[in-house]
Amino acid sequence: MALNLHHLRVFAVVGRLGGIGVAARELGVSQPAVSRSIRELESELGVKILERGTDGAVPTAAGRELYEHAQAVVAAERAAEEAMSAVRGLERGTLHVGASTTIATYFLPPLIGQFTRAHPGIELRLSAVHTRILVPLVRHHQVDIALAEAPVADPRIIVKRWITDEMVVITSPRHPLARRAHAGQAIPPSALDEELLILREPESGTRDLVLRGLSAVGIAPARTMAVDGTEVIKQLVAEGVGVAVVSRDTVTDQIAVGRLVALPVQGLAIMRPFNRLTLMHRRPSAAARSFLRLLAEEAERRDARAQKA
Repeated sequence: MALNLHHLRVFAVVGRLGGIGVAARELGVSQPAVSRSIRELESELGVKILERGTDGAVPTAAGRELYEHAQAVVAAERAAEEAMSAVRGLERGTLHVGASTTIATYFLPPLIGQFTRAHPGIELRLSAVHTRILVPLVRHHQVDIALAEAPVADPRIIVKRWITDEMVVITSPRHPLARRAHAGQAIPPSALDEELLILREPESGTRDLVLRGLSAVGIAPARTMAVDGTEVIKQLVAEGVGVAVVSRDTVTDQIAVGRLVALPVQGLAIMRPFNRLTLMHRRPSAAARSFLRLLAEEAERRDARAQKA
């Protein structure tokens, strides 16, 4: 029996998204068209593969088994497309880069600028998402390059350090601690205990990293505020609303113009790796290999600067 591959592709999207409606929107077709594909696939197979309910479409036992094979078929199609892209070279094609929000916002734009100037025929897409969203995108061949700031433990994904990120405590230049820093005084950890600490949202891996780093030097903030996104945190701190711990690269320009101050806190050193995620056995396209070279060159530049410092 030869399965209709179109129906199988539709089923793969329904299984991944968990609903007929959301699958229809992603595929750009009507809900009845998706439902019809599923019914015809069930007819071909002679088994029920989806249970439809108020909470969405849930795969049956047979559907769960089929979904694994459907994913493999979709992945094989994508691999074939990438192989042909490699044959064509870099005159045309696509490249989808996925990265954690901080990396996408502050670290990748210069590299993407270099890439697009060198390869104007490549259509590039950048997705800034939490690591928990990025991992399934990697598994399902939906991104070509993936960079994450949070730890990843998945046997199917190879994790390799790209660069090391330094985090610093920031405050408004009007804050009393800023004046002590300008006078060349190191800030004792206890000075931060009574400060309002602005943190990333609870789902952020950065939040956990910051709290662990502060705890390691005995800092136990009495008050905290949760904020979605580094940009908002920076604006709040600049206006005198508390202190925060952020990537040094995200505040270099604001420190240079005097809008923010980095506090030298005694004993505090919070470093984190930014990692590249690669699906095991996946061959990168020509466009991906070109972007990977830019990533490697940036890592070499940063390592060289760190050795001179």
